[in-house]
Amino acid sequence: MRMYQGKRFLLTHIWLRGFSGAEINILELATYLKEAGAQVEVFTFLAKSPMLDEFQKNGIPVIDDSDYPFDISQYDVVCSAQNIIPPAMIEALGKSQEKLPKFIFFHMAALPEHVLEQPYIYQLEKKISSATLAISEEIVNKNLKRFFKDIPNLHYYPNPAPESYAAMEHLNKQSPERILVISNHPPQEVIDMEPLLAKKGIHVDYFGVWSDHYELVTPELLASYDCVVGIGKNAQYCLVMGKPIYIYDHFKGPGYLTETNFEAAALNNFSGRGFEEQEKTAEELVDDLLEHYRSAQAFQHNHLYDYRSRYTISTIVDHIYKSINIIPKAIAPLEQVDVEYIKAITLFIRTRLVRLENDVANLWDAVRRYERLDKEATIKREALEQELTAKTTELDLIKASRMFKFCHGLRKVKDFFFRNWAQ
Repeated sequence: MRMYQGKRFLLTHIWLRGFSGAEINILELATYLKEAGAQVEVFTFLAKSPMLDEFQKNGIPVIDDSDYPFDISQYDVVCSAQNIIPPAMIEALGKSQEKLPKFIFFHMAALPEHVLEQPYIYQLEKKISSATLAISEEIVNKNLKRFFKDIPNLHYYPNPAPESYAAMEHLNKQSPERILVISNHPPQEVIDMEPLLAKKGIHVDYFGVWSDHYELVTPELLASYDCVVGIGKNAQYCLVMGKPIYIYDHFKGPGYLTETNFEAAALNNFSGRGFEEQEKTAEELVDDLLEHYRSAQAFQHNHLYDYRSRYTISTIVDHIYKSINIIPKAIAPLEQVDVEYIKAITLFIRTRLVRLENDVANLWDAVRRYERLDKEATIKREALEQELTAKTTELDLIKASRMFKFCHGLRKVKDFFFRNWAQ
């Protein structure tokens, strides 16, 4: 890790607020570099819990002040997601500098509507990039090739897993007893698996922004389950642990990974895309999960060391860092018109897009809070109704008992004599 000692990194991301794959990638990269001896800071337009809390736990400074006076000459590497570069650095790029950092650009989504994951600032990467990182080949084919004739020093950054995941290894079982579903957008058939699996004595937990469990995945969490249903980064976590993962979500998916589907699934970042025709019912999902569980364990165990060398963060990041130092990138000062253009786009993103996205996120948070409160109220009401029914039944039994009737008769006799005596 000596190559990072004393080096200063700035990582950028448009916002840091939740547990999306892109945000987690920034957290894990920042943590890895810090633990390797680098000085790491993160710049963003919006920092909120719960993701902000994770950076603070790891002692990584997060700067969300757009007017922060960054000194560009003090940094060795700037890793930019969504083409985000602090305004002070944009200004500095318009002037001759004795020392400039190396710029690396992340691209972490393949869908055309994810414009921010495309090189949307014209020619910026071509002029200053030392490396372009793509999560998968799908992103290169669907996004980057539309904008570049020659992609600057292309590397794949396939959602690498921290070493802590590779330090744990799945223990084989005859059949799963505990299954973890991780999804922020599960299709109905995945939700409907729960009662079917419960009938078979299999416990299922759902993690995601819509569920009662929304927290950062950890190696310890995954180790406590026998199987994972999910997509994206969860695949790499499971691959380096040897834990069976069933690839299926709103894009559908191939299910368990096999010799015949692995490379196609990897090309599409284990998103399920490319397998849309393999839609299943909840019953079919449960049958497939259980029937092929042992073969999935065997497949991942047989390839465990290959996947650890392919998907651990140290292997990926170290290779990229060495390459940007072997191939130096000369950066000429940007023309002032380019500086103003970049600043204008950055201002629009910060003041309009980020604000709108934050409003939408807050609205969804409010909807989920209402749904939780409504669910809690429903549970409480049903419990009270059950208690009332039980008490009513108990009262009816008391009234029907011989003792009650006897005491009730005595009371009538007592009342009769009391009235006569009073007269």
